[in-house]
Parts: sequence; structure tokens; C-alpha cells
Amino acid sequence: MIRFYFLRLFSFRQMLVLAVGGFVLVLSSCSSTKTLPPGRKLYIGHKLEIKSDTIIPTKKLLEPELESVIVPKPNTSFFGIRPGLWINNIGNPNKKKGIAYWIRKRFGQEPVLLDSVKVKNVVSLMHNRLNNNGYFGSRVTYQVKEEKERMARVIYHAQVSTPYRIKSIHFPTGDSISEASRAMAGTQKTSLLKVGDLYNLNTLIAERTRIDGELKNQGFFFFGPDVIIFKADSTRHDRTIDLYVQLKPETPARAKRAYRLNEISIFTDYRIGYENPPKTPPVMVQGYKYYPNELTLKAKRMLPSVFLMPDSLYTRRDHALTLSRLMGLGTFQFVDLKFFEVDAEPNLLNAEMRLTPVVNQSLRAEAEYVSKSNNFTGPGINLNYRHRNLGRGAELLVLSLNANQETQVGGSKKDEQQTGSDNNTANASLNSFSIGVTADLYVPRIISPIKGLRNVRSEFVPKTRFRLGANYTNRVGFFQMTGYNASYSYIWKPRATVTHEFTPINLQYVNLAKVSPEFQARLDTSAYLRQSFQNQFILGGIYNFNFNDQARSDLRNHFYFNANLDASGNLFSLVNNSGTLFNQAYSQYTRLDLDTRYYLKLTKGSMLAMRLLTGVGFSYGNSRALPYVKQFFIGGPNSLRAFRSRAIGPGTFRDSSNTSYFDQTGDIRFEANLEYRVDLFPYVKGALFVDAGNIWLSREAVDEATGKLEKPGAKFQANKFFEQLAVGAGPGIRIDAQVIVLRFDVGFPLRIPTRSAEELAPGEKPFPSPSRKAILNIAIGYPF
Repeated sequence: MIRFYFLRLFSFRQMLVLAVGGFVLVLSSCSSTKTLPPGRKLYIGHKLEIKSDTIIPTKKLLEPELESVIVPKPNTSFFGIRPGLWINNIGNPNKKKGIAYWIRKRFGQEPVLLDSVKVKNVVSLMHNRLNNNGYFGSRVTYQVKEEKERMARVIYHAQVSTPYRIKSIHFPTGDSISEASRAMAGTQKTSLLKVGDLYNLNTLIAERTRIDGELKNQGFFFFGPDVIIFKADSTRHDRTIDLYVQLKPETPARAKRAYRLNEISIFTDYRIGYENPPKTPPVMVQGYKYYPNELTLKAKRMLPSVFLMPDSLYTRRDHALTLSRLMGLGTFQFVDLKFFEVDAEPNLLNAEMRLTPVVNQSLRAEAEYVSKSNNFTGPGINLNYRHRNLGRGAELLVLSLNANQETQVGGSKKDEQQTGSDNNTANASLNSFSIGVTADLYVPRIISPIKGLRNVRSEFVPKTRFRLGANYTNRVGFFQMTGYNASYSYIWKPRATVTHEFTPINLQYVNLAKVSPEFQARLDTSAYLRQSFQNQFILGGIYNFNFNDQARSDLRNHFYFNANLDASGNLFSLVNNSGTLFNQAYSQYTRLDLDTRYYLKLTKGSMLAMRLLTGVGFSYGNSRALPYVKQFFIGGPNSLRAFRSRAIGPGTFRDSSNTSYFDQTGDIRFEANLEYRVDLFPYVKGALFVDAGNIWLSREAVDEATGKLEKPGAKFQANKFFEQLAVGAGPGIRIDAQVIVLRFDVGFPLRIPTRSAEELAPGEKPFPSPSRKAILNIAIGYPF
């Protein structure tokens, strides 16, 4: 009776608030200092006070720089409570085993004591930072403020003076100065030092690096930033500085002169530890000494990746570019460039390119158990053969053979209806067998009639790819399909974060070879589905743009963007308006697919990952629908994780037929994902996610015989866009072992788009809705 009365008095939310409040009170009542050694005080943090008689022009930058030298950090505090310190006090501190010891070591924090704070050292570092920023003559003092329960904090007072500014900048001048000094003076126009700017040590360091880089590209091979000295004259007593940029007096003579390249020797079969000169004479090609011969690698195919030329000025830019391009060819395991002074000529360098080749041919076989985003899982085998120097020009030939047997998992007769009871049962028994072979030939240059495109000056090797492929798919009980493809592509990277891939020629042929009576009946009643699966050619081109800065460790947050533009039949229709090729239809469409991601780092072990997927495809001319292989679908482990693959859309359309799996596609896609990721334990990460999205048709699918809509509610309508979004959320666990990531996500449907009453015809019943049960997704890798 008392229990019932208590539940009536308090709701669950109120009980939760009371429980949390009680827990906080218990923690706050526990002393954080009871286990401190006698006479010692707990350090609870600091306060930094910055004052000045004048305006501090760089205060926003100066304050965090001064804060950065204040160490150590106090124990973690949450509303005045120090849970790590409280946990550290659990149990007997002298016991080195047991559950209490494990909890202390895993979650506790040792107390940070006041006497561990090296206050004088911190004050000295603050003085140093102030001087580095031009605030000479500033004063820093400190004060220890004791608080209750044997706690204390340190107050730092920084009295900042008026900063020094640059009055004038002087580079070397005169006829008697060295060659390097004249070169330094020639770089003054691009100097980072500006009259009127505040004196700043970091700017001086950056200026030395800039000068060194410019001179290295002017032939000064032995020059270095450490030979540059800055002299500052502050005798004006008006807090201004006359700055002089000079070479140190002890600068070596060879650092003062520019070097030209003399002989360049290329060893294409170098082995580590092999220092003796080769016995065979070299092949002379375009002034290069090419060892040992061209029987393994043609010089004319490798030299476009060499930007250091005999009788030319040495530049570090060409040095780095040559290293990157030679490694990018893929035929060398190591690339080493050595330079030697010529004794008889003090300004000449001989160069040796020592190239250690890799094994040309390799064969790899992989057995796998695939788990796809469309819920097909099953065993597979992949065979991969590579030849890295097919035509003695660093061409890469890749032959791939893959075979898979897959079963559609995603429902059973016991489940609530996912897209209708009949369809759910059908989807549970979908079986598929596929086999495919692909031949890719990568040529490390642009093969083009335009000469200017043949050797793009980039640190990444431009490539031309030729591809031939064929595949066979057997959807047991439905159809058998064969496909053939041939393409010609250009791939180039102007910089590390950007990749362009342009396929001017993309030919595909899709043949629906054998159809079951059940699936044929569905094709006969659906013009849209029949058009999607018809035998047809895809004749067109593809352009793909990719930006990805995730490899840059200097960035806190990362951005990813991929745009894919795919078109078919447009140019071909200008010369052939019959709509057929070899008595087979060819597709006419344009398809744009965009993938945008942003990774926002919150703390060292947590981040927000966001993704937006948008896509639209339009068929026209002799095509009423996009080819089935080009249509969008949604749902599954890498999409809306609260719904099975193809359980949502298009729009509010639902189909309970046994072939509805093939109807859950569309011409328009919108999907948004938000995921909070946090490190829990070593190799174990947690996640909370929210997914939303749907697919739609760009125009109504109308039955030709009856004139009725084949897919009511499937057409995109801007005024109903938001109410037709499916929404799901849930938690996840990821086991990240570096080599492989095993992911478990549980999705809960929160919002399911269904047809409204006004969309139903008289006497028509609503289509069944997807199940509201939680969905467990088991997958390999992160969803995005």
C-alpha cells in the first residue's frame, strides 16, 4: 500500500531527479581531502588576471597562450564535486587488488597537491611568452589563496606593458654581400614582417622558414634557416624596433652559393647495402645516366616523373615533386635521392636516384562473409592478380574475380509487418548468387591528344584507367541478370585532399536473362518496374569529385564531400534518335549524387559525426524510369538503422506483394544522420545516433492499361517533404581493433511516414506500416 502511494505521488521523471539529486548530495558530503597527507593542501585550480595601463591589441591571442603554460591541471570538478578524487578514496589505498582497487585505478584520480605546482617556473614561462609577443617590461606576480577544507588556488597577476612595434625592416644591401644575401633581399616583397606590426617571435621563426624555402628553390642546396639572424635595435626608447635580417658571420661558404645539377644517375634496380658502381655501362637518355638498361622499365615512361634535369638549377620544389611522383608509380618500394658536390666545380651537384623495385606480380585470395547495406549476407571469395609493370612503363594491371552467395535477412513470419506481412516473409527468404570479373589497366599518365594534359605537374601521378567487366546475378525465384561494362577514365589529384575522376566513355549493357512466372506477372502489371528491368544500354559519362581532409592531423575538425554526376544517352541521341542500339533500348537520364560529412571533435575522446546524402535522377527521351541499378534506396546498417533495407519509401507508398522488395526504390533521395561517438574503454567505443530520410519518385508511375497510379503517395511533393521523413534513433557499440571495426547498432523507429486519410480512394484500405520494433544491425566498419 505504501509502495502504490509513493508511485502515485511521484512520476518516473521526478523520481529520477530525486535519485540524481540524492547522489549529488552524497558525493558533496564526502570529503575530497580526508586522505591528504598531514599539512598538505589540495590544488583546486588557478585564476589569471591580465591588466594594463593601455589597450592590449592581441589580448584574445595572448590570454590562451599564457593559460597554456599553467600546469598542472587540477582534479576534474563537476559543480564543486570531484568524482575522480572521491572514487580514489574508496576502500583501503594500501590494497593492490580487488574490485575497489580496479575501480580506483580505472576511474579514480590521484589528488593534485598545491606543492606540486611549480609557481616560479610558471611565472618565468609567462614572462617568456610576454617577451615573445613584444610586451617587454611586463611584470607577473602570484598569490596563493587558501580556501576551506585544506584547499588552495593560485592567482596569477600579469601587468602587461605597452608592446613594441616594428619601426623599419632592413634586408642585406651593397655590392660586397654574398650571393645568398642578395637572394634574401630579393624575397623581401613576400616577407611576413610588416612595418607597424607588433614584434612577435613566432613571426620571426616563420620568416626564417619562408626565406629558407624560397632560397632552396633558387639553388641554395646547403642553405638553412639556422644561418639567418635577426638583430633588433630598440634604442629609440619609444617602444619601436629597427629590425635587421642578416646572415650569421659563421655561415659556411657552401650555404652562400647556388648550385646547378651536373650528372644525374638513375639506378632502377638498387638494393640496400649495394654501394659498388655497376659493371655495365649506363644507357644515356635525355642526358640522364640510366642503369642498368631498359629491359625492365622504359626510361621514356619513368622520366615524366623526374623533374630534376641535368644542367638546371637545383630546386627543393622539384626535388620533393620527383620523390613523390616516383613513389606514386607503384613500382618502387624505396626511393632515395643523394646529392654530391663536384670537387672541381664548387657550384655543381651530381645526383643519384636509387630506386628499389617491388615484386612485379602478386596473387591474393580472400574468403569473406559479406554483410551489405541491403541486408544481404553470405560467404564470398575474391581473387586478385596484380602486375605492376605490365608494358615496362609502370602500368598496373588488376584482374579481379569475385563470387558471392547471399541471403536476404531482415524479417520472419513472427515479426510485425515490416512492409507488409507477405513481403516480410518474402524478404526473409530472398537468395542471391553472383559472380563477376573485372580487368583494370592503370597507365601512369594522361593519354590524351592534348599535349598540355599529358603530364600534369602535381605531386600525385595522374592516371588513365581502362576497365572491362562482366557479372552474373541470380536472384533465386525471381530473375537472372547479366551485365557487361567498359569504361575509359582519367584520375588526377591536384593536391592531397582533392581527387578528380572523369569517365568520358562509360558503356554498360544490362540483360534480364531469365524471369520467374511470379516476377514476370509483376513486370506485366507495372510499367515502371518493367522499364527499370528492361534490357538496355547505358551510354554516357561520369564525373566524380572528392574532397577529404581526414588525413590531415593538423586539423581539429574534418570535412568530406563527394559529388557524382552520371549521364547516359545525351550525346548519342544527337546522332541516333531511334532510342535503340543494336535493336536494344538505350537509357537516357541524368543522375546527381551528393555525400557531405562533417566530423566535429568535442573532446579528446568524443566527436559529433554528421552526414547529409542527397540525390536526384531524371529520366527522359525514350526512358520512363532510371535503370534499376541506378535507382536510390534507403534503410539498412549504413543508412536508416531503425528500418530494414528498402522498408521505407518511395514517399508513403507501401506494397504487400511478394515482389515489393524491388519496388522500394526511387529517383530522389534525402538522408540526414547525426551520431555522437565517445571512447568507453580501450578498443571499445559507444555511440548515440539519429537518422532521418526517405526516397521519392520524380513523377507519378501510371499503369498504362488502367490509368491508375502504380505507387500512390510515391511522388515527391515539396509541401509534404518533412512529414514524409522516416526518423529513427538508438545506441551503438563499436569494437575498434584498428584492423577491423565490428559494429552493433540498435535502431528504434520514432516516426514512420504513412498515407493520410485524404490520400486514400473510397473504400481503399491503408497500406500496412513498417514495424515499430527495434532493429539490431551488425556490420563491419563505421556507417560513415
